[in-house]
Amino acid sequence: MTRLGTLDVAQEGVVILYDTQSGEILHRHEVYTEKGGAHPNNETMERDAREQFLKAQPGRKAEAAALHVNPAVLKPRTLYKIDLQKKALVEHPVQLGKFAAVR
Repeated sequence: MTRLGTLDVAQEGVVILYDTQSGEILHRHEVYTEKGGAHPNNETMERDAREQFLKAQPGRKAEAAALHVNPAVLKPRTLYKIDLQKKALVEHPVQLGKFAAVR
């Protein structure tokens, strides 16, 4: 069982909303259910993700699709995008600009 602070997590879920034209990730919605709690189904997680996205970015009019992701595959400090052909999460290559860190 996973712990999140003092919470005993029985189940986790992640829904990613992404732009269907670019693969850009628009919103990442994480759900943690405590031991003994009722974990929401995929439809509920998607609805909640869309509601929060629209509240956080009300002017955003992009066509967003949802992708459910296994939380275990997400690595810290890693950028991701959606491969539109495979409809899969992939690591986004980081490109350093002209203001790269000075050595």
